[in-house]
Amino acid sequence: MRIFRPRRRRRKFRLTREGRAFLFVTLGVGLAAVNTANNLLYLVLGLLLSLLLVSGVLSDLALWKLQIKRKLPARLFAGRRSLMDVALVNEKRWLSSVSIETIDEVDGVDTEPARFVRVPPGETGVASYRFETRRRGIVELGTMRVLTRYPFGLIEKGYTTYLPDEVIVYPQLLDHVTTPATRPMQGDAAPTHQTGRGSEFAGSVRFYREGDEARDIHWKRTASRGELVVREHEQDSNALVTLTVNNLLAVTPDDEAAWLEGFEVSISEVATAAAAYLMQGVSVQVQSNDSVSPLVAGGTPPDPIWRFLALLKPCRAEAPRRGRKHKRRAA
Repeated sequence: MRIFRPRRRRRKFRLTREGRAFLFVTLGVGLAAVNTANNLLYLVLGLLLSLLLVSGVLSDLALWKLQIKRKLPARLFAGRRSLMDVALVNEKRWLSSVSIETIDEVDGVDTEPARFVRVPPGETGVASYRFETRRRGIVELGTMRVLTRYPFGLIEKGYTTYLPDEVIVYPQLLDHVTTPATRPMQGDAAPTHQTGRGSEFAGSVRFYREGDEARDIHWKRTASRGELVVREHEQDSNALVTLTVNNLLAVTPDDEAAWLEGFEVSISEVATAAAAYLMQGVSVQVQSNDSVSPLVAGGTPPDPIWRFLALLKPCRAEAPRRGRKHKRRAA
């Protein structure tokens, strides 16, 4: 999470559809008052103009002394909607900020607004909007618009602030990917055991943590200790799977679009298969034509591999160079 003081531009405002209708009525009342010299119409005209004035002042106060923080989620996947949190800090001492909207911009497209109904003075309000992108890799977040239509919805006033941020979007995960059976490694990679999600009871227990399954609770030791404890399982880490991704772009420009589409599908398949192997306790490593991912032990989160695949780019085959004659140098 990055915190920035917003560099505000000049505040802009526009009349909403209701505001244009209200202004049209106000002009009509004003023309009627001038033509008829009726004091009652002048009184109504003054009331309508005062509503416009009050609307502009209160909307300005709602946008005054606001600080914005963007809270990035731990994981983002391509093609999947996630919630992006936005925190709004009201630094005013006495006045609340009411009916505030923040609109982010992702790849040049405005996201859904995050709406704040009321943020009391000196407090922080948190709202979310649905974040979704179709591509993997690094996504840069820049400008954010802060808007309000408080109090009557006649005027929309706001400003644009610059909040630089970047997130890594993991590849899209598929529903089903086949994972062939693995064979134990021999020689120096002898079977070793480590605690984790496995089928054998390791003989030790630990305190219950959120997310543990109820079937793992050791009821006898729970009763003796007076606290929930669960069984520690052990898993074999003697299996290793190396998944390969062909990122060598050696096609003509006409076929490049089809190749890139197949390349993205292969990355999604490898990302899904890597997560499935790790859940089975199998260590995984991904290898491409020009790089290798970190080795991730079985039973651990697949984030290093997902990050590697998210940043993997196609590489082009270098054209063969003509041999050059080099002069021999004396030793």
